[in-house]
Amino acid sequence: MLGDLARGARDAADILRRARNPLEAAKALVPAALLTRVVLNGETGGVAPMPAAEVAATLRRLTRRLEGELLGEGGRGVDYGALRGSATFAELVDTSRLLLGVQLLDVPPDAATRAFWINLYNVLVIHGVVALGVRRSVMEVPSFFGTVAYRIGDFLFTPDEIENGILRGNAPHPATGRRLFARGDPRLALALTPVDARVHAALVCAARACPPIAFYDGDQLDPQLDLAARTFVTHDTEVDDAARAVRVSILYRYYARDFGGDDGVRRFLVQHAEGEHRARIARALSSGFALEHRRYDWDLNRLDASPPG
Repeated sequence: MLGDLARGARDAADILRRARNPLEAAKALVPAALLTRVVLNGETGGVAPMPAAEVAATLRRLTRRLEGELLGEGGRGVDYGALRGSATFAELVDTSRLLLGVQLLDVPPDAATRAFWINLYNVLVIHGVVALGVRRSVMEVPSFFGTVAYRIGDFLFTPDEIENGILRGNAPHPATGRRLFARGDPRLALALTPVDARVHAALVCAARACPPIAFYDGDQLDPQLDLAARTFVTHDTEVDDAARAVRVSILYRYYARDFGGDDGVRRFLVQHAEGEHRARIARALSSGFALEHRRYDWDLNRLDASPPG
């Protein structure tokens, strides 16, 4: 228990020391419901209603441009400097405006919808980094994930609400233990269940510790999420024989319930590792090696040559 408290205090200190000023640091202590949203795609009015599937297709075309022009090899970084002022960023802004005409309550809870929300999360975070002038770490604005938002039809959604409210089926937020959609919130009808733990290898929060950036297609979502999980486990799992430890992302601790607890995390690692790496992980875990969680690297996932702004 004391170890968990110490780790929590350490994690909070890592975040707060990056804040760009004391006011931004103070906002991190305010409940999300009391914070003013920074809506990046404007207000309703003047936008014609559009079918969600059409907007999702437009969003996917945008992400293909991002992949082709502004992401590093293997999705390992974003060229934020080139993005600002580019035709692709203008298209991103225009596409985000289309969301104002979407009626979400008419959208079926299928694979295409899950892919839409994953893509939207990743685009919203990229949009937020540019719009808020983030340069070194998204934690320059510690309330980032609870304040930057898109308006979709009648509703607002922050990254936290997309991740924890929609994609995690309104599971408790890992930092606060609270559910983001209260009883009676119409957005509860949009929550997706069951939770697919592979989503944690697909959501990218603009940090170097995040998985590589990718975007997803509804008709290929299952193999694409498998690939994302394999890539994340391959690059982020280390067996240390001397220390008798398997070192993994702290995401597995934050979202342990989605994996089925520590035993579920162990199964996930073995299932999604490959070849000799898989054999090493399986041998280590069967021999009683401990799971060790790395501290999260909140440095911005930018290409080194191009700081934003």
